[in-house]
Amino acid sequence: MTTLTIAGALLPGHGPATTTVLVKDGRIAAIGEPPTGTVLDAGGGSVLPGFIDAHAHLLSLGESMAVLDLRDAAGFAEVVRRVAARAASAAPGEWIIGRGWTPAGDPPHHHPLSQAAPDNPVLLNRFDHHGAVVNAAALRLAGVDAGTADPPGGRVLRHEGEPTGVLLETAADLVRAVIPARDAAGRRRLLRQAAAHCLRLGLTGLHDAIDDVTWIDDYRALLAEGVPMPRIFGMVRAPAEGDLAEFAGDVLTGTGDPRFALQRLRLVSDGGLAARGALFAEPYCDDPGHSGAALVTQERIREAARAVLAHGHGLTVHAIGDLANHRLLNTLEPLVADRPGHRFVVEHATVVTPGDQRRMAALGLIASVQPAHLHAATGYLLDRLGADRARHAYAFRSMLRAGVRLAHGTDFPVAPPDPMLTLHAGETRQSRSGGEPLFPAERLTRAELLHGATAEGAYMARREHDLGALTPGHRADLVVLDRDLFAADPAELPQIRVRHTLIDGIPAQ
Repeated sequence: MTTLTIAGALLPGHGPATTTVLVKDGRIAAIGEPPTGTVLDAGGGSVLPGFIDAHAHLLSLGESMAVLDLRDAAGFAEVVRRVAARAASAAPGEWIIGRGWTPAGDPPHHHPLSQAAPDNPVLLNRFDHHGAVVNAAALRLAGVDAGTADPPGGRVLRHEGEPTGVLLETAADLVRAVIPARDAAGRRRLLRQAAAHCLRLGLTGLHDAIDDVTWIDDYRALLAEGVPMPRIFGMVRAPAEGDLAEFAGDVLTGTGDPRFALQRLRLVSDGGLAARGALFAEPYCDDPGHSGAALVTQERIREAARAVLAHGHGLTVHAIGDLANHRLLNTLEPLVADRPGHRFVVEHATVVTPGDQRRMAALGLIASVQPAHLHAATGYLLDRLGADRARHAYAFRSMLRAGVRLAHGTDFPVAPPDPMLTLHAGETRQSRSGGEPLFPAERLTRAELLHGATAEGAYMARREHDLGALTPGHRADLVVLDRDLFAADPAELPQIRVRHTLIDGIPAQ
């Protein structure tokens, strides 16, 4: 029997005095017992259940760590400068990929990018991945020109009929499709790097979006090699065509490994709010001719729901705009109203009217929300929606009051994977630099945010019996912080660091 004692630990709900957590054979055995076995000193820092991110993109995180990071670029001129620097050392024809571009002001034109990298195709993904800006070489390779029609759910922005290089929503896929795919070795290298980063941040579980079934073998191979990884609860992207009952039966199978489960089908019903792709009942205030786009039919969602219910699996549907959420509830209601154990998930649930909040709760739907998106949304939300609609965006307090279960995640790398940023954004509703809070009545308490980032992620995975709580008998997936979480000022939250991450009582980083 392996025994570990975490000493000098501050535990939520256990008062200001430090105590001990006794771990035996990978599970929490007792709280407050005298130290025995190997002793890990928490040094007066908080010990918490491991964080479980309710919406993650692990491979995309690895890719974002390997490409140009544009999140801190001060304007498009700085973006162009960084592309030029990369092009100076790149081989002719080599793709230059970037991530984190944040549009500001008028949409850019590809001319500066094309001059900076004339011999290299360039694709720079938006910070939310709901579009990209590309250069002339990339447009040529993808065959995108004046005669290219907007694809369903996407827009090719144009100037005097010619593409500007800004591709919104599915239009960006026209170029992404011609980028050479990474082989298995490349994917596994990126997954390994991303997993290590998540463990350093205290993430012991991820509801991970798996967009290609070939990636499933990558996860299994890494686990077989003994690579330290958070637990993976897979959300497999449903194909656009084909029999979903057959697909669910073939793919959502048990792995026999408590660290890796394929639990849900995932569909995307509308686009992103920042890119004006989220589907609303009324047009955007700053784009009166546009109200977003539906990216999947309600019949396809209905087919997916029936398929997973038949096999005893789950469903996740991305819905951001008020109309997307309303239509989704209309579609699911007759299927789940009498199925209280379904644990279906509305991904994002960003703008939900009060009546639909109550319906969501009554149907037992889980809202997988991303408080850290508020850090960016404070800069554009009122412009997009106006005050009347914006008050229903990221309305976490109202949703809890209506009875909706909130599982917290980041959608990383759209937002950084650090759970401390989730706590900061949900508690302050400010940007990272401060400023006016966005609808402060919708703030959550630190305890509520911690619960959503731990216990609710376990519930979403049907693992509340052994994950997400500091309870004897639960698995010892634990995080040791460098200070008292509940004594920290809100502005101090982003500076809190993780000293130790344990999975089954074993240090994982």
